[in-house]
Amino acid sequence: MQITNVTCPTSKYSIKCPYEMTPQGICVHNTANDASAMSEISYMLGNNNKTSFHAAVDNERVVTGLPFNRNAWHSGDGGNGKGNRTQIAIEICYSKSGGERFEEAENLAACYIAYLLKQSGWGIEKVSKHQDYSNKYCPHRTLDLGWERFLNKIREQLGLQTQPVEEKDYSGGSDEPVRTYVNGSTIENIYADTSLTKKIGYLNPRESCDCFGIFNGRPMVRYKVDGSSNYKIGFAKWTGGVK
Repeated sequence: MQITNVTCPTSKYSIKCPYEMTPQGICVHNTANDASAMSEISYMLGNNNKTSFHAAVDNERVVTGLPFNRNAWHSGDGGNGKGNRTQIAIEICYSKSGGERFEEAENLAACYIAYLLKQSGWGIEKVSKHQDYSNKYCPHRTLDLGWERFLNKIREQLGLQTQPVEEKDYSGGSDEPVRTYVNGSTIENIYADTSLTKKIGYLNPRESCDCFGIFNGRPMVRYKVDGSSNYKIGFAKWTGGVK
């Protein structure tokens, strides 16, 4: 895991991180654009907006921009809010388009968060999301794909047994047991999000795979990448394949 530390000029402390902080947990965000981690940190430190965060993670490396012993303005809960004043803010890159780069960035973020948890002697309960502090739908793509799914990535890095998905509010989704998805007679494209904006793969005719439920009207499937032993998770358009 490559970690690049970029030093925030002390002249920017009054804007970006004015208060000393003893971290009490980690808050996860998605960037909502397709810039790299270095670009995110460079832009954040280069402007004079108050919005700030401690680290950004893309598909290749972690880049830190603020010291962890100072606060950041990231969670939208005010000057004395628990999110803004106690949480290490981690931004996961490439969430606008999603796809393979975002999947890899999520995996690296899970590895980095597990590393930070081990450093501090914390458990998985110390990981929160932006939504917990201001009701903003963030980390948006991570939430679309399943928050408990992401926590399971961290648990795997911690060497813990992963837990079944237990989320209850999927805005029309489901918490039903794993079912089977059987494709029809034509190729079924698989997408990174329920809006079907980014194709990430496909199912062959009559191919079957796991289905984790229907979210925003789209079946979430886990399928084997053609010609390899790797798996991906995405959304299909045709709901008739859910068995």
